[in-house]
Amino acid sequence: MPKSLFCRCSPKVYRPGILARASLWLLLPAVASTAQAAPADDVYDEIARIESEQGAFGASLGEHLLSLATGYQARGKHVEAVEAFKRALHVQRINEGLYSMNQVPAMEAMIESQIALGDWDEAAKRHSHMYWLHQRNFGVDDPRMLPMLEKMSSWHLNAFSLSPVNIANHLLSAHQLFAMSIDIIDKNYGREDMQMIKPLKGLAVSNYYLATLKAEQSRRSAMMTTSSNGNDTAQAERKARLDHYILNSYYNGKQAITKMIDIYETADHTDQSDLIAAHVQLGDWYMMFDRSNAAMGQYELAFDKIATTNTLDEFSKELFDKPHALPDMPLLETQAHNPNQPHDYVLVKFDVTSRGEARNVDILESKPENHVGNRAMVRRSLKSAKFRPRMVAGKPVDTKGIVHRYILPKS
Repeated sequence: MPKSLFCRCSPKVYRPGILARASLWLLLPAVASTAQAAPADDVYDEIARIESEQGAFGASLGEHLLSLATGYQARGKHVEAVEAFKRALHVQRINEGLYSMNQVPAMEAMIESQIALGDWDEAAKRHSHMYWLHQRNFGVDDPRMLPMLEKMSSWHLNAFSLSPVNIANHLLSAHQLFAMSIDIIDKNYGREDMQMIKPLKGLAVSNYYLATLKAEQSRRSAMMTTSSNGNDTAQAERKARLDHYILNSYYNGKQAITKMIDIYETADHTDQSDLIAAHVQLGDWYMMFDRSNAAMGQYELAFDKIATTNTLDEFSKELFDKPHALPDMPLLETQAHNPNQPHDYVLVKFDVTSRGEARNVDILESKPENHVGNRAMVRRSLKSAKFRPRMVAGKPVDTKGIVHRYILPKS
């Protein structure tokens, strides 16, 4: 069953003013898990033997250094892991050349440790190097670039969600990479190819979060200044591009979702649930940008399509049997976290109108009990929140007495 364009995900860090920003359903993990046993003594012995026999850059040294690095990583020793990965990569380049694609697994694993250390800048540089390596081997428009572009765009959206710095730069990079993927697919497979769907979803998501940056104008400007590194001209050009994307974010996101609908409608073997979900996603898009009449039109169209398909009863319930916070607000949870894990929270009761707006907000309890800031934040968030309303017989209806729990970082 297809997932919503904007799913419920829990971010590591809550930042007031960006309630909806979080890792998204389409995001891939930064790299695959590398959990292995800790380095054994024979790994060190073998490295020493090879160095004595073949020198510091012996061809067989690389695999043992990688084993050492992943062992460090498995034990959480990421500083040591990064150094071992760097040396393994150096050995690989000396023996196989600067453009060898065999470097990629080690580079991806090293990024995992850099992220664990909170070294987002180095992780970004490593991703840029991987992009250059793929481009050098395959060329700009080669479809073999697509897996790398998918990983990089997903990583930048993850970094936008979790990194404390350069958030606008990460979002801009993700947006541009999704657009590059779409261009490659268009040139190699055509505009109606189903491979378009995933980067189009990514483009819609990045456009939504670009739109949220409007509310963070001063923060964004500060981040752009912080990352300028003295290159004022390049930074000014990047900021101009960002401002352009922000200005056009609503229309570009709408265009991406509309294109998805077109592809589903023209495909030979489209799953009807995918087409219906795309109409709902377009409705969500309208709703998030205060175009409720257009949103209701899409919701009703989706409901009518469901009514003509007898096999989609459960799908209908998932979409319309209760209000859905948009973009499915990550901090709005229906159940408390593990009671053994300490957390602050605000338990709130409210209604959602047939127009997708929260009303009659009542704070039931909170922890800490007298944390006025948390209570005020929840009220403000719900006041500006948009919901996909519950629908009955194809028409939106009011929903009363919804109880949810905001889970917040412990004070």
